[in-house]
Amino acid sequence: MLFESELQFDGLPEAGFDLFELDDREERRHEIVRTIHPALALLGEDLVERLNPRTEQPLHPHLPRLDWPRDYQPFCTWLALSRETHGYQSGPQLNVGVHADYVALRLGWDTSADAFGRFEFLCRLGELGDELRRLASDHGLAFRVYASAPWPIGSRETFCSATDVPGSFDEIQRRGVWWELGRNHRIPAEREHVCSAALGREVVELFTAMLPTYDRIAGE
Repeated sequence: MLFESELQFDGLPEAGFDLFELDDREERRHEIVRTIHPALALLGEDLVERLNPRTEQPLHPHLPRLDWPRDYQPFCTWLALSRETHGYQSGPQLNVGVHADYVALRLGWDTSADAFGRFEFLCRLGELGDELRRLASDHGLAFRVYASAPWPIGSRETFCSATDVPGSFDEIQRRGVWWELGRNHRIPAEREHVCSAALGREVVELFTAMLPTYDRIAGE
């Protein structure tokens, strides 16, 4: 019941998940932005209001334009929280990803980012890997890696483990383009949950738990 009466966000729009199937790329992009992004923007406002008092450096919410590169085929959209006011893709993100068949709540990285290599080093050889495993165990999370796939899939999960941090980085070296620690809600099985205010409360609680680890990673 945390923050139930205070959150602006009251769930993702039920019609939003069908938009990823629209054939025309520009129509799909426009409808995703028009239909899903207002809800994500409200969630972003709720999150920064609650998380920023807990961190020394403010978090900034980011929503994608979904129009770059020019031939990009939108297959998902997201809300990303980052210390960066611009160029948030260059570092770790607290991210809510909306796909046709699942919604992901995660601490994630674009593996092409220059800083990702140092993150991998700290996880393999330092204490950060143990910290991430504890976070996964305490909150029922999994380490996942995704590889690129042709439209309409866009990306495909190639690795999932609740404990194997080194294995996730081995998979990145083989083919992964996105690394994350998080929790997935499947569509349509969990549509009712993600289309309700309960999702907002869950994101607030999970990102609050993830924030100290995010701050450590972002500050390295």
